[in-house]
Amino acid sequence: MRDLLLLVFAALAACVIPLQAIINGRLGQVVANPFLAALISFFSGFAALVLVLLATTPGVPSLPPGTSFGKIPWHLFSGGVLGAVFVTTVLVLVPRIGAANVIAATIVGQLIMSVVIEHFGILGAPQSNVTLTKVAGCALLICGMLLIQRR
Repeated sequence: MRDLLLLVFAALAACVIPLQAIINGRLGQVVANPFLAALISFFSGFAALVLVLLATTPGVPSLPPGTSFGKIPWHLFSGGVLGAVFVTTVLVLVPRIGAANVIAATIVGQLIMSVVIEHFGILGAPQSNVTLTKVAGCALLICGMLLIQRR
């Protein structure tokens, strides 16, 4: 039951992604520069996170004792760069091929990469072998993406 509730929460949280894609796509058109639009988008997200962090953390937010930025593995800082690649790509593509096509393609890409990551346990992800059922699920999502893009 707990897993079902978490899946519902994840699905509800994902409902903002098409809105974000359309908003960022329009922002890219308005400022006529995809990198500036991505920077504006990330700055607003940064400001929101600063406010949430300050509102939910007693005192001055800090790293746990014994931890420093120098002790954090370098690859763990790449999440922001990967987010910037994704957001910039989405805001460039949405005005060209539409939010539904972009979101369908990103879901397919995310799921296939997730299956590969879990199969090999990349970056410490829980290992879960590729199965025929998972391959069928990916194939059905690819079919769905192709059906969505048909006009």
